[in-house]
Amino acid sequence: MSPRPHALLNLRTVAGWPISEWAVAEPAPVGAAPGEVALAPYSAWELRPVPDPRAAGRGAIDPVLAEIVAAEGPILASRAYGLYNKASGGKKLTSIARAPLSAAAYRLRMAGRVEIVRAEDGAQGEEVLRSAGSPAVRVRELGPRALDEVPLDEVAELMERLTVAGADDLKRAVLDAYGLVRLTAKADEYLERALDLAGSA
Repeated sequence: MSPRPHALLNLRTVAGWPISEWAVAEPAPVGAAPGEVALAPYSAWELRPVPDPRAAGRGAIDPVLAEIVAAEGPILASRAYGLYNKASGGKKLTSIARAPLSAAAYRLRMAGRVEIVRAEDGAQGEEVLRSAGSPAVRVRELGPRALDEVPLDEVAELMERLTVAGADDLKRAVLDAYGLVRLTAKADEYLERALDLAGSA
């Protein structure tokens, strides 16, 4: 049975479409003006009462930490532990409170639920946690994070996208993208590290 005439027409039409180009093309970011970069929204973990990490068992800590990482990952380990500690009523993340949270992260990694990426410079607390199989880098709005709570890989990727968009002063462009105004000495140092990372990529 031969194809009907309109079926042949459809096949001929489809054959002329640049499907290979469409497969690799990304749609233009929504809401980004020329020279700007659109950022994905930041999904913040909602604070709720949790057990004290110094006294709670792994059965109580592990699922909450996994929940924090699923909501905010990729996330600096120090921010993830700080969120848990704050939710438990703790004020400062002491080494005593941090130890069981770090142990929970490694148990989650052993269970195949969380991936841990160590900082290139080995800085304390700068391991990045993300749910297994999730993207390594997600360029998002700043959200409730401080600038130095944004993983360096994320800042470096933003810098690369801003460069493509035609930004000249990358540090200022990053601050603008995050809705920040002042380039403090601390922010300048952090952005310098991100620049180094972007340049070595």
